[in-house]
Amino acid sequence: MRFLNGFILIGVILLFISIAGLVSGNTLLTEPGQPINHYAWLEYLGAAVLMLVNGAVSIWNARNQEQRKRESQKSAAPAETEASAPAEQK
Repeated sequence: MRFLNGFILIGVILLFISIAGLVSGNTLLTEPGQPINHYAWLEYLGAAVLMLVNGAVSIWNARNQEQRKRESQKSAAPAETEASAPAEQK
């Protein structure tokens, strides 16, 4: 639940809409009186994949940023102790 973001939620919703359109023969994806677009479910599927990939990339970036932050904090702590040690020896 920590990395469940808006991109993932919208991607899942679009995926369900795409599946519903495929099952119903795209009648759910058209407005009354409009001709049926037989490829509409593919458009929704493409949008779902795009949103899911975007969500995965944002999660991957957030994890990498957290890891870099932890590494910089770990490397900063020993550097501070090393910087104060030579000053005490003088």
